Amino acid sequence: MQKDELLAEPLCESPSDARPRSFHHGNLRQELIDAALSAPDIEGLSLRQLAASLGVSAAAAYRHFDSREDLLFEVARSGFDRLRQRFAAAFDIAVPPSDAQEARLRLFRLAQAYLQFADDEPALWRLIFGAQAQAYRETIDSQGDIDSYEYLPAALLGLYLKGVVPTQPSERDALF
Repeated sequence: MQKDELLAEPLCESPSDARPRSFHHGNLRQELIDAALSAPDIEGLSLRQLAASLGVSAAAAYRHFDSREDLLFEVARSGFDRLRQRFAAAFDIAVPPSDAQEARLRLFRLAQAYLQFADDEPALWRLIFGAQAQAYRETIDSQGDIDSYEYLPAALLGLYLKGVVPTQPSERDALF
């Protein structure tokens, strides 16, 4: 058996079924994350609920996550990565805008990507921008990737560099 595989506790087909069956689950850790990502209320989930929905015991779920909060941190990490991918599709942060029109278009596409993300994945959006957002953001290990929070300052700086706005943007401008 591989490290990421798990032989869950035997489950019965029905209360009258006297013979338990073995349930072999592939990558339960990822299945739990995926199940949480598809839930309509991510913040209200419990590991027990997720385990039951996947047909495994709560103990099996707790072998992969010490707590519900540990699961939510992993889900948030995935959410920030999904958002970053959308931003990367909006514009290449490593290449400055060629002119004022492109600088404006970058900001527009960035806003469009953000709003589409919120529309497509409202539960995930609420999780990563809700009450625990700062704690989630601080635990993200981007492994050298550009952080999703770098795109707005880059878009604003592009506006300044191409003469669209008269003053260099500050961190406060990005927060606003």
